[in-house]
Amino acid sequence: MKGLIKHVLREHSDVTPGVPIDHTWIKGKQIQRAIPSKTIFFKAVKQIVETNPGNVLEYDDANTEDRAYEMDSVLKLFGMDSNYFALTNKIFWAAYDNRDSVSMGTAKSFDDLELRQLNEYRVECYENAVEHVTYYWEPVVEAYSEDDAASIVQMDDDGYYNHWEYDNDPSYDKEYGDTDSDGKEIEQVTLIGAVNESRIIKENESPDENELVDGLRHILDKQKESHSEDVWYSDITKLLKRLNIPLKG
Repeated sequence: MKGLIKHVLREHSDVTPGVPIDHTWIKGKQIQRAIPSKTIFFKAVKQIVETNPGNVLEYDDANTEDRAYEMDSVLKLFGMDSNYFALTNKIFWAAYDNRDSVSMGTAKSFDDLELRQLNEYRVECYENAVEHVTYYWEPVVEAYSEDDAASIVQMDDDGYYNHWEYDNDPSYDKEYGDTDSDGKEIEQVTLIGAVNESRIIKENESPDENELVDGLRHILDKQKESHSEDVWYSDITKLLKRLNIPLKG
């Protein structure tokens, strides 16, 4: 039991920092994607550096989804989801920025890695589009025949009968059709500032994990006061059962 307590507390503090929490849907249930430990994170980075799958490290300006696709085979080895883009991006940049130190063996653990700061950026976009609109309006004109009435409205050199002159008329209406677009274009990207990565993790921790760690600390305090394992052993057992955590891994 003492080993279990140490294992739980160690894993809680060993989680890779600075990875925004993400969720996925499995069998109709929303599941939080697991954040790897620092040890697993480093092993994944090292494997990316050593194998460079799809030459992914040669293309720092590649599409983030394409990078994740190339890294997928490696990430699966460590139980990671390549669709967890916040994590895959962090792993890619860790491998890219620490390629030399990992290759030469000077970076031997997570704490030896130089990790990029997560930032906020303002991305200015524009899109050129042609929108097809049909306007309906019914001007009233004075004429001696239908053809003359049609001619007066059609010729209209002075623009008296254009549709925008009738936008307040009861007969006025418009109907939207298809839109032809050139697609979204990026105008400019501006750095806003650093993101507090510790805040991201802290605010999104699993409630069960918080409750487990807080509960263990409370029980350990009781044990220290009573100087008896018997008093707190049953309390820990009850806590783990309540959180549906098996006593044996």
